[in-house]
Amino acid sequence: MKHFNEMDVLVKTPSEMFPLLKQKSVENIFFKKYLRAVSSKTVDELVHNLNKKIEPQINCLKCANCCKKLEPGLENAEIEQLASSLNQDAVLFKRQHVAFDGNELFLKAKPCLFLTNCTCTIYEKRPMACAGFPHLNTADIKYRRSFWENYAVCPIVFNVMEALKNKLNFNHGA
Repeated sequence: MKHFNEMDVLVKTPSEMFPLLKQKSVENIFFKKYLRAVSSKTVDELVHNLNKKIEPQINCLKCANCCKKLEPGLENAEIEQLASSLNQDAVLFKRQHVAFDGNELFLKAKPCLFLTNCTCTIYEKRPMACAGFPHLNTADIKYRRSFWENYAVCPIVFNVMEALKNKLNFNHGA
């Protein structure tokens, strides 16, 4: 097993990450079980620290995979703001571009209708779900569905989780 020090985080680019996803899916099931024995506080501290090192190494403007593959949750005020940015009536915008999954409202567009050439055209007014992405600075991260789902979408999450496996000496299949 390869160990690395704090400054030696090995980062996979999106093109290196995506071919690994299928082989990592079973490993991640075992890792999720492995994390049950690790306190949430420990996992949170490690994830937060790893995120600080890894996030600056990923150029989101070259990836924008979150904007291409995810549909962010929305608040009513955000719907009005998004409609306004398109000079559209909020009711019409909601009818055309917003869905409800039984839990929350979300923007139903893949890729995001505000994405142009990997750049958000409403960046300063983007929804909170977008602004907080990839949501790695939250508490109880190991229990958050987004942590596990975003692994296959976001190179930051992928790299943080892979580094977390190393930090915790997780070795599936050894």
